[in-house]
Amino acid sequence: MKQLKFLETKRTPRYSLRKFSVGVASVLLGVTIFGINFTNHSVKAATIESVKTSNSSPETQGSASNNATANNSTEAATTPQSSPETQGSASNNATANNSTEAATTSQSLPKTQGSAHTYIRSLAARSAARLAATNFMVTSGSDRNAAGTVDQNNINTQLAKENQELANKANLTSSDNYSSNIYKGTDGNYYKIVTIYGQDYVYRAADIQASGADFKGDPKQTAEDTKNNINISKEDLGNGKTRWKVVFFPNKGLQNVGSKLSGLSSAKFGIALTSDYQIVGNVDMKVISNPNQTFESYTFEPGSTSATEFPIQNLKTEKDFSFNPKTDVDPNTGLINSETMPAYNNQYLQGPYYFTTATDVGAKNLWQTYFKDADERKNAYDGSPYLGGNHDFHFNTFKIANETGVDGAKYKDPIIYDKLGYRLNSKNGVANSNGVYSSDNFNQAMSFKSQGVTSNAQFSSYVISFTTQHTDSHEVELTTGSKNQQFSGIAANIYSYQNWYYSMMSSLYGEQRALDPAGAPKTPKDVISGWVDATRALDEIKKDYLNNAQINVLRNKILNNITDSDAVNNIIKEGNSLNDAMKNLGNSIGQYDPDGSFADHKEDTTKKSDRYKYASPDKKAAYDNATEVTKALINKDTGTYADQATVEQLTKDENDAWNELNGVKPKDNEVNSPVGGTITIEKGHALDSTDAANAITNKDSLTNVKSYSWSGTPDTSKPGSISPKVIVTYNDDSADEVPVTVKIKGDADKYKRL
Repeated sequence: MKQLKFLETKRTPRYSLRKFSVGVASVLLGVTIFGINFTNHSVKAATIESVKTSNSSPETQGSASNNATANNSTEAATTPQSSPETQGSASNNATANNSTEAATTSQSLPKTQGSAHTYIRSLAARSAARLAATNFMVTSGSDRNAAGTVDQNNINTQLAKENQELANKANLTSSDNYSSNIYKGTDGNYYKIVTIYGQDYVYRAADIQASGADFKGDPKQTAEDTKNNINISKEDLGNGKTRWKVVFFPNKGLQNVGSKLSGLSSAKFGIALTSDYQIVGNVDMKVISNPNQTFESYTFEPGSTSATEFPIQNLKTEKDFSFNPKTDVDPNTGLINSETMPAYNNQYLQGPYYFTTATDVGAKNLWQTYFKDADERKNAYDGSPYLGGNHDFHFNTFKIANETGVDGAKYKDPIIYDKLGYRLNSKNGVANSNGVYSSDNFNQAMSFKSQGVTSNAQFSSYVISFTTQHTDSHEVELTTGSKNQQFSGIAANIYSYQNWYYSMMSSLYGEQRALDPAGAPKTPKDVISGWVDATRALDEIKKDYLNNAQINVLRNKILNNITDSDAVNNIIKEGNSLNDAMKNLGNSIGQYDPDGSFADHKEDTTKKSDRYKYASPDKKAAYDNATEVTKALINKDTGTYADQATVEQLTKDENDAWNELNGVKPKDNEVNSPVGGTITIEKGHALDSTDAANAITNKDSLTNVKSYSWSGTPDTSKPGSISPKVIVTYNDDSADEVPVTVKIKGDADKYKRL
């Protein structure tokens, strides 16, 4: 049997197509952009393994030709780690003909059970190829589906590539599992609708500034001051992956708007991330210094917390550092120390740290350095001093510096509702219960400290870059603030006391839950036109056997075509046909079977049968993998999107694999191999069954033996040796005839003994 080899991936399977090559233009396709509800149920962690380097970026950012024709195209499915080679939108007028569906065949089931998810991705590629092979034409759709196309059934679809482009345009994050979509709302702003378990959540971009308070309780620095000292940008790489760039002290020192530039003197700066973002690979840092300004540097030796102070030697205008959160951080103290970012003898940094809430000690270190209002100098792990002295940002005392733009809050409101501190301190203390965003949502933070002293300050910028993987399902689980507020993204902070002046700034960049003026969460119908009518149309589709991903695709297809009744009717027909196909797929493993017609197809029944137990390893593996793929797809909550043709192919694969199970239980005499031996008897002894059994040397290892007997009646009347046969009869009535040797003693043998 010919089998195609499928790529393996270390990351949690995303079930999505990444690249489809069309002639000379590479057009990124997904099965659809619509809000597929495939939830990542992997355990939240601070970081995940990097399969592709963190600075891998798309090679091209232009759009494809306005008129492109693809002939004899071939599908190419890649793993989710593959970075798109093209970042352009699909052509405005493209025709694809004679496409070759090379991703799968009915014989191309994965070789191993672990490849089942990859197989689904390849089938998803086929779905996308059929979409691409359709004669596309220009559509005059609204901005909420600016790059949509219309297929032969007059159904408007939005490609995954467009989701990424809209994410970049609107400063939002693309969907990781097609569980969200981005629309232009009726107010002209862009909104991200996340659909998880049939529930819709509305988010919009967040660019929020906060500051520590002055003696009057007002933010000490303005929003403009913060932006002048912290610059954040990001590039969405698609599929929920984002490349962040945070520039601290972009003017090579601290400088509020309208004020003079001040060099750095042990200035603390850091970044905290909410738990729906996970760092992928390395965190990169570039220190850019004024070549004409040396500065005082504190360096530390291993095992010592005492610093040596001296002017920097051999100042480099640009100095690069990097660390990997999984391999370069002390798991107990959180100290970053590697060849690429040394904690000791580092003339550009004091005490770099990275904390996560994965352990109790890590959570305490993160809270007391980032949120607690105290001068923190001792590590929560062992009470030893932090390298570089105090590490603290006092974030839970900060106030919102924005006049507008924060849903559910206003200027001067506390930015942090310190639920993390409240939890860690046995629910004692003030948690800022009227704060806006919960500190409990930040599960990872990195903290750094500049060099420089007042008399010889450091004039440098610190540029920190890293890549994250976002998970929509984790975003909706983030704890809310005092009034339904929710923030997802990063908080970049500065805290410095120098020249008798406190600089206390924070920039929160990412997404926020969209709230109405009363503080209630907005629903899609509040911001997207036609949403209610789409829900009514969806009710006409039978959904008993569809997974949530398929339901969300259909709902959003309807939404994108709500003004075209013919298109909506076609989508309803499509949905009902897909529901029937999914029922047939489930029945291929006996899942939906009220009358017992498919009882023998149940997985446990099949695996107990002789036809499975005694089938060849290849046929058993083919059945196992087909069944894993089927179970994954019909799972209501976690199943990914598949169109009708894909579902029908999977049904055929499952049934074919089941029918190929032709194992037959072997006869007992086929699995036993009795070995004849030698016994000695007296002359004239009548051989019986006990003698027959004793003549078999390996009788103790034989199985399912019913009896031992002799073939005929051996003659024992004369001394000497004879070679009769023992009949070994088994429980299934099969038998073996085994030649044995019987030695017969005579009178002479008796005399010898005397």
